[in-house]
Amino acid sequence: MSNIKFYICLVLFAAITSVLSAQTTKPVELANQTPFTDNLVISNSKVGDVPVTACMVFDEKTNTVTLKMLSERKLFGFWEEIRYKKAFPSRRLRTDRLTYTMTGNTSDRFLRARHFRKALPRPRCKYVFQSWVSAEGMQMVAAPRAIVNDTLEAIFSLPAEGTQASIRLRDILLMDEVRQKGVSRVYSLNYGMDLNTEYRITIQRNPCFGLDKQIAAAQNASDAVIRSYEAFKSIYDKGVVNSEDGEKLFHELQDALQIQFPVNQDSSACPDLQQLHEQYNQYIDSIKALSVTLQLPVDERTLNVKIILSNARTIDNNVTRWLTTKDYYERADLADQCRAIINDTKEMITVNGARTKEEKDAVDVFKKAEQYFDRTCR
Repeated sequence: MSNIKFYICLVLFAAITSVLSAQTTKPVELANQTPFTDNLVISNSKVGDVPVTACMVFDEKTNTVTLKMLSERKLFGFWEEIRYKKAFPSRRLRTDRLTYTMTGNTSDRFLRARHFRKALPRPRCKYVFQSWVSAEGMQMVAAPRAIVNDTLEAIFSLPAEGTQASIRLRDILLMDEVRQKGVSRVYSLNYGMDLNTEYRITIQRNPCFGLDKQIAAAQNASDAVIRSYEAFKSIYDKGVVNSEDGEKLFHELQDALQIQFPVNQDSSACPDLQQLHEQYNQYIDSIKALSVTLQLPVDERTLNVKIILSNARTIDNNVTRWLTTKDYYERADLADQCRAIINDTKEMITVNGARTKEEKDAVDVFKKAEQYFDRTCR
């Protein structure tokens, strides 16, 4: 029976220990130069609670995350794991026994308060202080490590396009200066706690960051094509030219502008840059869509008799094919071709008129072909 009680107590103790030492996980989103702060508390039953603030800032220019720990007291943090017995072989902290170099006055002394020692889990001699900060998904930047700190600070370098990382806070120690003798100071380590807090960080990168030159170049290209389009359109604002040479010049200018301003095939995740690319391409499409109509002066207009007669023959041939085919879709296609030819020919006659006998005869032939189509295919 006593064994059963022992095992039950052991299980309960393990469960309580697990809850007390459970890691706290917090999601964090960091945007450029927008600080994140988290208020923590280091507790001691003897002297009460001390607030500690964790502050993180992402700097997109240097591609780094800076972590700072601030408190109303002096701060100390281990930079690697170290056993309590090695760090505190006696009543004071022996920084010379650490596995890394720390800066500070070698004559200063760092005494361990009794209540601080009692707050540590037992067996104390086997307790391991964890490095006060560690990270995944980014690399710590080397920096001086001081014994006495007004602010504990660590800087981490991110991968070029990294967006996911984590920072874990562990053992933080706080101290007070109790006396000074000459150049030497005596500090008392009154507080200590394994914060065991992990920040899962998502980096919110600005897709336009570092693209100032590309944006300026795209803006210049867009401005240039807009000016060229407006100048070109102003020359042909009425959409009419009065000579074949004028029509030829229009098309030469149109082709030259399309060569000068090729379509931009680039795409960008930066909204500002992508908008400029799209605006640029829209004006190129507008240049390509411009058109003019050749409208000769009345005394220079002539009707092309050959085209009129050729159109009339095409209508007659299509009607003949329409009569011989049984295919519904072919008949519809032939009828559509005839309607298009009739519309184009009528517009040509309207614009140029028919003044000579040869022109009038050609128009008569066309009208008979049109009537033949109307009687047969409609």
